[in-house]
Amino acid sequence: MKKIITYSLTLLLGCSLTSVFGQAQGPEKIATPQRLATPQGPYPVITIPETADPESPDWKGVDLTPSAPVLPLSPQEELKKLELKPGFKLELVLADPDIQEASAIAFDGNGRMYVLELLSYMQNIDAIGETDPVGRISRHEDKNNDGVYETHTVFIDKMVFPRFVMPLGDGKSILSMESHQDNVYKYTDTNNDGKADKKEFFASGFGRGGNVEHQQTFLTWSMDNWLYSTYNAVRLRWTPSGVSLREPTGSPGGAWGVTQDNYGKTYVQGGASGQPGYFILPIEYGTFSVADQLQEGIRTPYGAPILIADMQGGMDQVRMPDGSLSSTTAGAGNDVYRGDRLPKDMIGQYFYGEVVSRVVRRINMEQKEGLVQAQNVYQNEKSEFIRSTDPLFRPVDFATAPDGTMYIVDMYRGIIQQGTWTNPGSYLRAKVQQYQLDKVVRHGRVWRLTYEGMERDKTQPKMYSETPAQLVKYLGHPNGWWRDMAQQVIIQRQDKSVVPALQNIVNTSTNQFERFHA
Repeated sequence: MKKIITYSLTLLLGCSLTSVFGQAQGPEKIATPQRLATPQGPYPVITIPETADPESPDWKGVDLTPSAPVLPLSPQEELKKLELKPGFKLELVLADPDIQEASAIAFDGNGRMYVLELLSYMQNIDAIGETDPVGRISRHEDKNNDGVYETHTVFIDKMVFPRFVMPLGDGKSILSMESHQDNVYKYTDTNNDGKADKKEFFASGFGRGGNVEHQQTFLTWSMDNWLYSTYNAVRLRWTPSGVSLREPTGSPGGAWGVTQDNYGKTYVQGGASGQPGYFILPIEYGTFSVADQLQEGIRTPYGAPILIADMQGGMDQVRMPDGSLSSTTAGAGNDVYRGDRLPKDMIGQYFYGEVVSRVVRRINMEQKEGLVQAQNVYQNEKSEFIRSTDPLFRPVDFATAPDGTMYIVDMYRGIIQQGTWTNPGSYLRAKVQQYQLDKVVRHGRVWRLTYEGMERDKTQPKMYSETPAQLVKYLGHPNGWWRDMAQQVIIQRQDKSVVPALQNIVNTSTNQFERFHA
């Protein structure tokens, strides 16, 4: 125990990892951990609760030495703490204060990015004010095409912990819903001022009560023109009349994230398991799983040393002496990469965040005798696709972007577990108080993942001003985002003049993805 404390204090003063622990796991060099210093003490004195057993798995070996708080870094400084594989780079496209508590993104047909902002999420250690109507959905544009979103508007505000954002129609509407509610609504900007001023009913029977981390999330328009969410054993379908259709599916489970691959198969992201949800067969056929669908050892994350050991499971969930997570517990966000401006071997692979471990995972869905096994691409290296020594890095969502790259949403905050896990007497509460993690709120970043020698596609989408015939040409685009969005706009326009062109694609095209979308 004394050695562990000594190491922790030494590292806080800026000593390199290799001088203390020897060689780092995996082939890449580990960056020097974030300094937790600057404010002078005295620091909070935290002790093991009287009701706790110091020899229990939760508490045995815990280090509660009074410590300097974990402080937020600027995006430029945070970037220095992010460890990427050779050739990859992250570029900042949007950050606080223009967005706060960013938790999910979606692009509309003109390439504008909507951001879900959970401004009531864990603003204090007791989750007080969690259902205050302060959540919002903002919209951001890169009008000068320099790769940074400089034009901002709040599309909807005063929401109660919004669950998702899905662009709809001609660029003036989105679908969303609030926590502890049962209805999905369509929100429309009728006067083109960038703010929704009309709210219309879209669907009911879609809500789920309880903990905000356990309610339904996301609404994703899939290739079959049905809309899928987490948890709900039902899918919705848009109709020209504005009333949605619905039909039963398997129970998808999941927690935060719904995406699809190039073949229209949907994937949900599990939360507590830290693993992808049901993916053996499309969820519309039912819920299926097999014994070896997950690679042996995949639940072991290989996060960088973040030192503070703030895992809700207690010390038995901590890898010592580096204070990182030992078993996946909090998956969030997902994207099957389908773009054309990153290495081809990424296409069709599944990406998601393990937010407690502070890593981005890269999963290969290995096809074997008609079944699928999820495999961590870097498991043999005992590594991850992206990891960080900044304890505040929280990768909560991912998206293939119109420019062919992948965007990563970093909620960038201290606490990433809801108040149920920070109750008085809990291990996590002690760690939050020790490093004052509850004080780091109202940040957020969106990063663009790029690769050397591959420039982003600078073509700016303008689908809402294009004719249906012009949209048809995008159904064969190498970037899946363009194919998806063109299909959605064509369907919503209901212009049957394009039927002959679609039939011709189905009958003659050699591009299988173009035929799928037609």
